[in-house]
Amino acid sequence: MDTNFNNALQMVLQFEGGFSDIKEDHGGKTNKGIIQTVYDSYRISFGLPVQSVQQISDTEVRDIYYKRYWLVARCDKLPNGVDKVHFDTAVNAGPSQAAKFLQRAIGVKDDGIIGDVTLAKVNTLDPKVVMKAYTNSRISFYIDLVVKDVTQIKFLKGWIKRAISFF
Repeated sequence: MDTNFNNALQMVLQFEGGFSDIKEDHGGKTNKGIIQTVYDSYRISFGLPVQSVQQISDTEVRDIYYKRYWLVARCDKLPNGVDKVHFDTAVNAGPSQAAKFLQRAIGVKDDGIIGDVTLAKVNTLDPKVVMKAYTNSRISFYIDLVVKDVTQIKFLKGWIKRAISFF
């Protein structure tokens, strides 16, 4: 695993605390940012019995983040800085939504799939400009979530703080 992943993971884990099961959190039971359904899927893929996400090991956390977020979101192909913002967003909003934020920020079709066109374009642009546009889109998304579902307002300040922390 590369240095950029290690740095990005440390940043994400600053925001993803221990176990939580907050009624308003649509992810449900979560530990270190990993929701129960993702953990179940991960363990099943290795032929392991399902267990509470409260029991997730640091090795499993690292492996899930690397394989199911870093690589799936193609963070390893992105410019330095953009990779970290994109990884954090993939963790927080899902890889497909993160891809749409990136695609909108760089002006390509937002189909939610990081392919050759997206990679070619993002690698020609100033990473700081991309990160700013990406973060603005992300913050607007969070505000829209709260407008659609007022129960999410308790998370808004944290989401915004998290989004701007990568600068």
